[in-house]
Amino acid sequence: MAAHPDATDEWWFTVGHVSANGHRYGYEVVLTNDGMAQLAITDVTAGKHYAHTSRFDAGDFSVSSKELDVRMPDARLTGTMDAMHLTAKLPEGSLDLRLSAKGHVMYPGGNGLIPFAGGSSYYYSLPNLKTSGTLTLNGKTSKVTGKSWLDRQWGEWDWSQVHKWTWMAIQLDNGEFINLADLFDTQGREEHYATVLHRDGSQSVVTVEPLARDAARFETSPATGQRYAGKWTVRIPSLDTTLTVTARPILQEIPTPEGSSKDLKKNEAASSVSGTYKGRPVSGKAYVEQFGNWK
Repeated sequence: MAAHPDATDEWWFTVGHVSANGHRYGYEVVLTNDGMAQLAITDVTAGKHYAHTSRFDAGDFSVSSKELDVRMPDARLTGTMDAMHLTAKLPEGSLDLRLSAKGHVMYPGGNGLIPFAGGSSYYYSLPNLKTSGTLTLNGKTSKVTGKSWLDRQWGEWDWSQVHKWTWMAIQLDNGEFINLADLFDTQGREEHYATVLHRDGSQSVVTVEPLARDAARFETSPATGQRYAGKWTVRIPSLDTTLTVTARPILQEIPTPEGSSKDLKKNEAASSVSGTYKGRPVSGKAYVEQFGNWK
């Protein structure tokens, strides 16, 4: 969970689905080793989305190479895998959550080392984090419970080789979890694959049909002009699985921090899941990340 000082790129990426008295929310907290904090709260029930991104100078944030301890003025993630404390504050609200890993660790690609953008990324996921705490939005504080997903990635790669991607963190109600990616490089080549974590802790690396082919319900961001999809069909033939993933709402865009040298515009959408898994009806939740312009 600690930082890796030799890594060029590294992040602690947490998304979750929580509720209070039937009112549903999604949230995202992404912290990077170079001092960026991406924060978002989605009021799923009301269809409202709030996001804020900051980048801090070296003296204003810290990441520990000895333990999980990432501290920025807007957010903090500390603790152990079994007992994490996550806080975040954006103009419209804040989070104060306790996260506890249940079940097994997922290693995308089968071994937790994947090729990416001309380099490689070490990668593991904690897809089943029991979550409780408080969520404040527009002056109202609610006690919330739910489930979160944390990704840890670090390594070295070339961002200029990436054109766009869609990534999904799918949490099925039957206790199975899917980490799915559909990537396009600058030459237009497409890669699409998924890692499935089963209830017994075993993993399957499976082929998925291209997501972009059936993407639908496109909307254009009035803030950036970026175009994003809001509905996808996930097909995994080897598992007799067909899932419909629907963003609620579609536009859940994360702004690029002022003065950033990278164009980081992306959509991080709290989503619902329905369909069949191994031929049986299933439902669940997902977070869907779209990077790049899906014209």
